[in-house]
Amino acid sequence: MEILEAYDLAGSLRVAAQLAGCDHEAVTHWVAQRDLRLVPRVDRRRPAMHGEFQQKIDELLARSNEGIRADVAHEKLVALGY
Repeated sequence: MEILEAYDLAGSLRVAAQLAGCDHEAVTHWVAQRDLRLVPRVDRRRPAMHGEFQQKIDELLARSNEGIRADVAHEKLVALGY
């Protein structure tokens, strides 16, 4: 998860740092940069995940107690034809 995306989701520097896998000081830096408009705002539109791939993601999350890494989940989805 990206730092600013994590901050927007959590609204907390420390929680965002945990979600993004970085130090809370890095979150502070990038939030300040964005507030000064030094970081361009990027609105991302991602396609909705549904069907067999969404079911597989749900299964992987449940089996790993929501601890599966994104790269590992992605490898498994690619193996299924994603």
